[in-house]
Amino acid sequence: MSQFPTHQRAPLLAVHTETRHDTIEIVRVRGEVDLLTAPELTRHIEIAMDKQPSAIIIDLTDVDFLASYGMSVLVQTKERLPRTTRLAVVADGPATSRPLAVVGLAEMLTVCATIGVALDAVADQNA
Repeated sequence: MSQFPTHQRAPLLAVHTETRHDTIEIVRVRGEVDLLTAPELTRHIEIAMDKQPSAIIIDLTDVDFLASYGMSVLVQTKERLPRTTRLAVVADGPATSRPLAVVGLAEMLTVCATIGVALDAVADQNA
């Protein structure tokens, strides 16, 4: 049985942020990232950035739909981060990794298949 009453739809986007190794912020995203929901993702990323982390990992593992507006949030995040702050994106699936590859963002961003790989990638970049 769904946790939402039948008269309510599940939220289109859910975002949760956690800190790892004291200086790495992980922004976990679930649902759809599009024009309607991207501002909420941006808000969570800004909160993570305010903590001045060594790295931010945006986990898109549970994203069902990644629109171009959502991809622009990733690009804007990369552009706004200080050079000392690393960014990795976890995307492994047709709804996320494929769109990032098709538009060429997989070459611009550090895209990883899992959180573990992303943590290793930002640790290597900080070494």
